[in-house]
Amino acid sequence: MVGLGLTGQSVLSYLTSAGEPMLAFDTREDFRAPQLEQNYPAVKFAYGTLPNTWKKKISRIILSPGVARTEAWIASFEASGVEVIGDIELFARAASKPIIAITGSNGKSTVTTLVSELLQQAGFQVGMGGNIGRPALDLLLDPLDYDLYVLELSSFQLETTYSLHSLSSVVLNISEDHMDRYPSLDAYIQAKTKIYNDTELAVLPKGHASDFWVTRQTKKVYFGLEHPQSEQDYGVVLQDNQAWLSRGSRPLVKVSDMLLNAPHYQLNALAAIALCQDYDLSEEVFTDVLSRFRGLAHRTQWVATHHGVSWIDDSKGTNVGATLTAIQSLGYQAQQQGGKLILLAGGVGKGADFSPLASSLNQYAKQLVLFGRDQHLIEQALTTELDGEILMSCTQTLEQAVAVAKQNAVSGDIVLLSPACASFDQFENYHDRGEKFAAWVKQALELDRV
Repeated sequence: MVGLGLTGQSVLSYLTSAGEPMLAFDTREDFRAPQLEQNYPAVKFAYGTLPNTWKKKISRIILSPGVARTEAWIASFEASGVEVIGDIELFARAASKPIIAITGSNGKSTVTTLVSELLQQAGFQVGMGGNIGRPALDLLLDPLDYDLYVLELSSFQLETTYSLHSLSSVVLNISEDHMDRYPSLDAYIQAKTKIYNDTELAVLPKGHASDFWVTRQTKKVYFGLEHPQSEQDYGVVLQDNQAWLSRGSRPLVKVSDMLLNAPHYQLNALAAIALCQDYDLSEEVFTDVLSRFRGLAHRTQWVATHHGVSWIDDSKGTNVGATLTAIQSLGYQAQQQGGKLILLAGGVGKGADFSPLASSLNQYAKQLVLFGRDQHLIEQALTTELDGEILMSCTQTLEQAVAVAKQNAVSGDIVLLSPACASFDQFENYHDRGEKFAAWVKQALELDRV
């Protein structure tokens, strides 16, 4: 087993329960796991450098998603015939219940949660996990008798997955991400679209090059915000001057009944409904769940409104595509209330191209406040692209960015944290970043004294 984070720990637990011998290795030089060593006394552990004495003993490598299979020492094992797989491949080989599989650059956690809630509302026992919540292998050890599994899968997990059979699956969208790991956007797309290799129903986003992602033999349905082109596809129809989520011309959920009904939430809901197609859920189930679904933490989550200024936490916006969606959605909202957007962005850029943000910033923003390690890369990408009326400010920390935004925000404005970057330069993860942002906002507005 390579990697001793949550995924690696789930592999240790799963293989130990199966009675399989293993070696546990973590590539981090300064990392130690004494509690794991105590919990698994039959397992040998090593850190930093793989012991030479282990090399002839290794017949299979189970790779955590955080370690790239292209690393030279992994590639050399694979070239010599050693099998390299991940935890999802182990799961796929053992799971006996149907699987719904979800990936995409953005929105996959929301859709995974929605699918799970829809099916639970309809009375099914759902095991949800993968790249969200519990590691997939932990679900197999759970004493609960699940009716099906709903898995969020990252491109990193899909790289080492080969035999996943799913009842339905989706690539929600593709935008440039993880370019520090993939040699090209095409390589990233190839990793994502592996989710369609063995699926009974491919759910495809309308408007992408998605027809090239699946074989002709695979059953396909499409989802998008326009009127469905066939009675099998999912979209939005007008009935009595009301917009409805629909399958073909059949209305399913009135958009105005959704608690969260911005365009990207409509897309997420349509994808979730399509993925549940084989379970024949009722319109009442869809409406009940979508009328109370409040979204997930750190995904365009409201933090505070003070003196007419709203503060929004989209710390999960860790790539350009996610941030672009947030700018367009929240920017439109600010415009409707007579205000402008102030965007806080920065962190670890992962080799991304930030220039696609310019057009929407020009349309909706009054200020861009940058922070974190790669702020200069965003500054370089946007300096000549932004209108002269948009202020661009640079700070070292997110806390300082909050203070700068407070100085310039007026009633009607929306201050949006959507970093377009990973968080690990200054934070443990995006959760930590979002929680600290909320705390700093409340401190800056003196709401913590109320």
